[in-house]
Amino acid sequence: MESNRTYHFIFKYIFLGAALIVIAVPLLSYIFPNAVELNGETGPTSLITTIAFGVTGVILLVFFFVVKDNFAIVQFGNQSITIKHNGQESVENWLDIDSISQFRFIFPPLYSLKIKGNKRPIWFNTDSNYVSVGGYTMDHSDMGNLITKKKRELGI
Repeated sequence: MESNRTYHFIFKYIFLGAALIVIAVPLLSYIFPNAVELNGETGPTSLITTIAFGVTGVILLVFFFVVKDNFAIVQFGNQSITIKHNGQESVENWLDIDSISQFRFIFPPLYSLKIKGNKRPIWFNTDSNYVSVGGYTMDHSDMGNLITKKKRELGI
């Protein structure tokens, strides 16, 4: 059972894509003034709008650089966990896991994995077999069921 690679890349690069779009809108309005329409009016954006878009884009860009190294592709087995993180592959034992928890209001399911002796958590996703009610996400994938089983067995 391995993390879904498509969702891995979406989660990892969504903030970069959003930042580039938010920064590009005011720049395009100055290059092509009639291409951007805000509040029903075409033309270049005002200085305040440009600053607001620019600051929002920079915040998203900084957030991307802060969280991008947390995402990994994880493969679960009955006795071990293989983590592919930043071009390196490591094999951990289930007993080396300090905590594992799901972000409940993010879908598809996203998990946080903390390994003993490692300060930074690792975020990974599972397959898209989930139920979301009012934003609350419950994972029903094989990987999610194995995580629940191991958490119960090992008291993680």
